[in-house]
Amino acid sequence: MFRFMITIHSLGLAALIDNRQPLDLIDVRTEQEFKGFHIPGARSVPLGKLSGPKVLQNRKLAATEPMYIICSSRVRAGLAAGILTGAGCGQAIVVDGGMDTWVRQGLSVVRKKRFWNFAHECFRRGLMGVIRGFALVISGLFCAVPSMVVFFERSLETKIDMMNPIPSKPR
Repeated sequence: MFRFMITIHSLGLAALIDNRQPLDLIDVRTEQEFKGFHIPGARSVPLGKLSGPKVLQNRKLAATEPMYIICSSRVRAGLAAGILTGAGCGQAIVVDGGMDTWVRQGLSVVRKKRFWNFAHECFRRGLMGVIRGFALVISGLFCAVPSMVVFFERSLETKIDMMNPIPSKPR
C-alpha cells in the first residue's frame, strides 16, 4: 500500500512549540549537525542509527500522537518517516524544508556554546596584538610624515634666514 508523506510547515511546528504543545520531535541529521544547532526539545536520532521499534519504544507521548521528523532539508526526514511508518508509527510528520528553512525564517534554535580554549584564545589574542601593533606602526608612519615635513620646512627656513639676514635700514 502506497502512503503519501505527511508534512508540516516549519511555522506550523514553531506555533505548536510556542503554544507549549507536548510533541515528539526527532532530528535525523548527524550528531555533529545536531550539536552545532537544533530545535529546542528535539531528540537526536541520526538516520544511520535509526531503529524504528527503538524510537517508538522511547517516545514521550502515546503511540497515537504525531511524531515530527526534521533533517537539513527534507530528504533524510522523508526516509526516516518511511522507516517509522513501517515500524508502526501512525503519524510520522516531516517538517517541510527542514532546518534550512527553520533557520532562514529566524526561528529559535539551541546553539552549541564553544568551550573556552586557553591555547586558542592566547594565539588569537597574540595574533590580534601583532596585527594591532603593525597597524599602529603603519599609521604612525603616515601620521608622523606630515609633521616631520613641517618640522623640516621650519628648520630649513630658520637656516636660510640665518644665512641671509635681512639687512637693517640705514639710519
